[in-house]
Amino acid sequence: MQKRAIETRRKILESAIANFSASGLNGSTVDDIAGSAGVNKQRIYAYFGSKQKLFEAALLEVFLRVKLYSNKTLEKAESNLEQLSSTVFKSFMRVHDEQPALWRLLAWANLEGVESVKVLEQARKEENDALRRLFDRAVEQKLLIPIEFETWLFSLLGMSCFYHSNHHTLRFTLGAVIDDDKWIDQLVRDIEKMFSVSH
Repeated sequence: MQKRAIETRRKILESAIANFSASGLNGSTVDDIAGSAGVNKQRIYAYFGSKQKLFEAALLEVFLRVKLYSNKTLEKAESNLEQLSSTVFKSFMRVHDEQPALWRLLAWANLEGVESVKVLEQARKEENDALRRLFDRAVEQKLLIPIEFETWLFSLLGMSCFYHSNHHTLRFTLGAVIDDDKWIDQLVRDIEKMFSVSH
């Protein structure tokens, strides 16, 4: 019975992630989510209480999946502080490639307002604290320019998220084939130069 409950909850979450990332909180209905999950909508209320709580659970679930990438990235970055910026940026790009619901859910959550994102308050604290320590070490070793950690992290997050949320329009507005591997490799190299002391 417990196994079935876990599986049902998982199906609901997967359906919620797909529906909310496509249509947002207000554009998705509990009936839609229940239908694509193959469950009675009363199960949704039993497990999550409300559509709002389900949206928050879906958002948090995607962030927990991202944590797996973060841990691997931290290990890799620690072994090569000279390439901290490009290592972290490539990880963010990979996260968006493999978890396309992430930027969509974030966009919808931000449109809904602060209540929808409060659930994330501690979601990245552990990884961000560890990343801050690596950043501080790289600055102390004069590998990175001495700027605020938040500025550095915001820049890397912003570029990776903006790329994935706008790569179709940027292709036309920039006049460049930005989804080409060579272009992305150059972007990674340029990002490394932007924050590196040696460049």
